[in-house]
Amino acid sequence: MAKCITLRGEAGYSEVSMMAKAVAAIYQLSSLLAKDACLVELAVVEVGNNIVEHAYGDKPGGLLELRYLQSDSAIEIVLVDEGAPMSQETQARVACAELQPMDPGDPATWTISGRGLGIVNEVMDGQSYRREGNRNYFRMVKRVPG
Repeated sequence: MAKCITLRGEAGYSEVSMMAKAVAAIYQLSSLLAKDACLVELAVVEVGNNIVEHAYGDKPGGLLELRYLQSDSAIEIVLVDEGAPMSQETQARVACAELQPMDPGDPATWTISGRGLGIVNEVMDGQSYRREGNRNYFRMVKRVPG
């Protein structure tokens, strides 16, 4: 039987951090691999921080909702906001974003910005984005290995 938990708050970096830690704690109670809890937490932080920065332009007061759905075969996390929609260019990268490698000898590759979707694509088993009405929905899935 699937279990669902919803967390809701203001879209801010500290709220994203709290939501990510809550997800990691819940995840550790699931049938999924406990070692993956920190990876799921990282994915929530990456997407949540992108929402704060890009959808809301770092302005306080916007809605951030996290929906956590756990089944026997996977967890699904959906982050919902009412900020600006994702650009068409970024939408095209959601499902296939690659994490660009850093070259220790080339400081130009040491970027800290623009890596979030690649990180999420590396640590989660699936991700998608859609806009419905005035809301953005960013969905991530982590499957039970086996």
